[in-house]
Amino acid sequence: MTSLRAFALAFALLPSLAPMGFAQSATFEAGNWAAIVKGKTCSVYSIRSARDTTGYLEFSFDQMGYNANFAYVYVPFDANDVEAPWDMDADAIALWLGDEQLWLGEEMSFYTQGFTYAAGLTNGFVPELISAMRSPSGDFGFGIEKASAGETWLYGGFSLDGFDAALAWAGETCQFDPSALPQS
Repeated sequence: MTSLRAFALAFALLPSLAPMGFAQSATFEAGNWAAIVKGKTCSVYSIRSARDTTGYLEFSFDQMGYNANFAYVYVPFDANDVEAPWDMDADAIALWLGDEQLWLGEEMSFYTQGFTYAAGLTNGFVPELISAMRSPSGDFGFGIEKASAGETWLYGGFSLDGFDAALAWAGETCQFDPSALPQS
């Protein structure tokens, strides 16, 4: 079992550790994507990716689609790798759909949460990213424009097989239309 798959499995089991009073978890899996409801939030996340990918993608939505978020979460290949995977002040984020670079990378910023390194999209642009990812344009790529090296490094390649189905399940479960998210 790959470390990314093991992490996704552990992620799916987290709701069972929640205090009493939260809704029981429900999950759905299609192709390279899965969806889960945790309490009152639905998450859609990648569970399979290209070889040498160092993280996963995750969308989250509150009931009725409010507070939509998108993030790339870095998962190192080696558990002893504790250095930052990028320079949070100098590097920039690059996104691709097939061979075309998306300008939405400019709307992402780095952040840390505990021991986790991640990059999040400005919330207002989540509907536009979803729309782009639902178009038949190829795989989705997440990369970092490394200022110190003067080049762009691909951190993850993600097939979109199953993305629409997982997103539709989340929309039905959390009562929102993925094509018409409310202003959060």
